[in-house]
Amino acid sequence: MKFFNEDTVNRFSEHISTIFGVGYTAYAPGTMGSLFGLLVYMFLKDGSLVLYVATIVLLFILGVFVSDVMEEIYGIKDPSFVIIDEVVGMMICFIAVPYTPLLAILGFLLFRIIDISKVPPLNVLEKIGGGFGIMIDDAVGGLIVNIILQVISR
Repeated sequence: MKFFNEDTVNRFSEHISTIFGVGYTAYAPGTMGSLFGLLVYMFLKDGSLVLYVATIVLLFILGVFVSDVMEEIYGIKDPSFVIIDEVVGMMICFIAVPYTPLLAILGFLLFRIIDISKVPPLNVLEKIGGGFGIMIDDAVGGLIVNIILQVISR
C-alpha cells in the first residue's frame, strides 16, 4: 500500500510550487514569487542565520521535487506559474546581508533584473531542465545578487 497516491503528490506539488496559487496571478507571477521571498526574508531576518539557511536548503530540495512533478503534469518546461524558484532565489540574495530598507529594495530589483535577463551562467543553467534546472538558475541568480549586496554593504 502506498503512503501517498499520485493525486496527493500532484496536489501537494501544485500548492507548494505555486506558493498556494500565487503563481497563477495573471500578471508577473515571477515578480509575485520574488515578493513572497522578500516577505519570508523580512519574517526570518532577525532570527538565526542557521535557521534561515536551513529553510533555504529545505525549500530548494522541496522545490526540485515539486517543480519536477509540475513539469511532468503540464508537459511544459519551467512553467511560469511555478514560483518556488523565485522565492528561494530571493531568499539567497539576503543570506548574511545586514538589513536596511535600501538593501532590501535594491536586492529585490537586482534579483528581478538578473532573473528576467538570464545573464550568464543563468542562461546555461536553465537549460538543464527538470526540477533541478528550474531551481538552480534562480539560486545562482540569488547568489550573484548576494555577492553584489555584500560588496555594497561593506
